[in-house]
Amino acid sequence: MELLIVIVVIGILAAISVVAYGTIQEKAKVNRASTDLSTLAKAIQTARLNQDKVLKDITLSNCTNCGTQAVYEATLDRIGQAAGVNLSGLKAGNPWGSKYAIDENELENMASNNGCNRDTLNPGTGSTAGVVVPVIPTYSC
Repeated sequence: MELLIVIVVIGILAAISVVAYGTIQEKAKVNRASTDLSTLAKAIQTARLNQDKVLKDITLSNCTNCGTQAVYEATLDRIGQAAGVNLSGLKAGNPWGSKYAIDENELENMASNNGCNRDTLNPGTGSTAGVVVPVIPTYSC
């Protein structure tokens, strides 16, 4: 009888551990994505200052998010080169397996608002609830 009680207690503890482990893993993914996006935002701001250009003129794209994985990787290389940092660790994308979304908006739509749109980042697809997305200030406005 005591053996049965011990087995039941061990089973309960194992079930609690598995649930807690899954929660910890998800929090780690959210933290990594938040850190990656912060690093990318700082690199974008540094690249714009170093080159004295808006992001779309550095990346040679108006919507990296709209392109392929190769376009995404080339964009990271261009930003990294202009900022003097290595962004190759971001090429694998977010912890859920998709690329981070980069949308070069500044100086687009000149007719309606003089191009004063913000460049945007987002964590891409996956269970991205809780990811902190940095706001990139405009450069030319």
